[in-house]
Amino acid sequence: MSKLLIYNTLDKDPQSRVRGIGRYVKTFEESQKYTNALIRTNSTSSTPLFKELNFELISSTKNLNKNLPLLNPFFNPIAKPAFFFRKSRKQIAVIHDLITIKYNKMYPVGIKGKLFKFLNKLTLKSYDIIVTDSNASKNDIVNIYKIDEKKIHVIYPTVSTIFLPHLDTQTENKSHHHPFKKIANNSSQPEFTEFSVSQLTHNKIVQEVKDYLIYVGDGTWNKNLVNLARVVKILNLPCVFVGSIFDYEKIKKLPAKPHPWQRSYYEFLKLAEGDKRFIFASYVTDAELRSLYKHAKLNLLLSYDEGFGYSYVEASYMSTPSVLSDIPIFHEIAKDSAVFVDPNNPNEIAETVNKVYFDQLTLENLKIKVFDRAQDFNPVNFINQFSLLIKNI
Repeated sequence: MSKLLIYNTLDKDPQSRVRGIGRYVKTFEESQKYTNALIRTNSTSSTPLFKELNFELISSTKNLNKNLPLLNPFFNPIAKPAFFFRKSRKQIAVIHDLITIKYNKMYPVGIKGKLFKFLNKLTLKSYDIIVTDSNASKNDIVNIYKIDEKKIHVIYPTVSTIFLPHLDTQTENKSHHHPFKKIANNSSQPEFTEFSVSQLTHNKIVQEVKDYLIYVGDGTWNKNLVNLARVVKILNLPCVFVGSIFDYEKIKKLPAKPHPWQRSYYEFLKLAEGDKRFIFASYVTDAELRSLYKHAKLNLLLSYDEGFGYSYVEASYMSTPSVLSDIPIFHEIAKDSAVFVDPNNPNEIAETVNKVYFDQLTLENLKIKVFDRAQDFNPVNFINQFSLLIKNI
């Protein structure tokens, strides 16, 4: 059995709980429980299908067992280093992406940020292994930090187990259980039982919105929200925006002058202001998010660049197709299970979304493809890969 110490940076950065890093640490905990349960279920199998990984979240590096590998789950290249000197015999850094460094003109960091950027580059020498979310991010790490690619391991993130209602992992070779089946007229019909949204939540947006597009994420420049807003206006279709930045009360309190990182977000808010097609859901629970994904027509992620693409995988587990930017990272993650568009061309995006939105056969075929592709990002794969990594260091 592999054992790992995870340095819990969320205690020092509570805002990260609702960002990608918060999901990452949460899915570590959930995936461990999920995989261990499957190990118990399959304990009589002659061939082990699952590897067990035990880990401990720690909030301090004092008095830790230095013989155990230590994982920093969020190596932030422009923030104060988690620690400056080696704390354990073997150390692993997770670098999710280097977007803030890759596009430094869009993300000016100031004097303190430049100092932290320099210090982080030095502290990387104390890490024996780098884990990252995709081959696209691995290429950036190699090109920017000049690190030997043999030191960098790609482990695709997983999703919260609440998104796994159809996942069948009882045997390794069993074919996927599709949430749809073919019927007489070559159409498809859901095989699952629809849950009652009214019983799930009192959130009126989740209960009442119909035939909508969905965007889940942040509002930084790389998310391309300005062009997304233009697409919504051209299409004249409702779009639900999920994330803590889409909170009307918080928006009212924003300063008149945007921080340099928020310029595109402010431009987006101007385009969305007073327009009923823009439905701001703010923060929602995982159960509510699952419902929003399930009942959306399409998930939109038109980013200029990403390290991964959580919303594509989450939506895919709910059999909701995605329209993605035609960039390397999304081809890596989605392969042939998405519709790809030029992120710089709102008119072309709108035309493509319109065609897919009203083409039931295309939607149904995509629903099956995305669900199949989502299986590659299940918690078992996530834990197995980390377990193997720890075993071999």
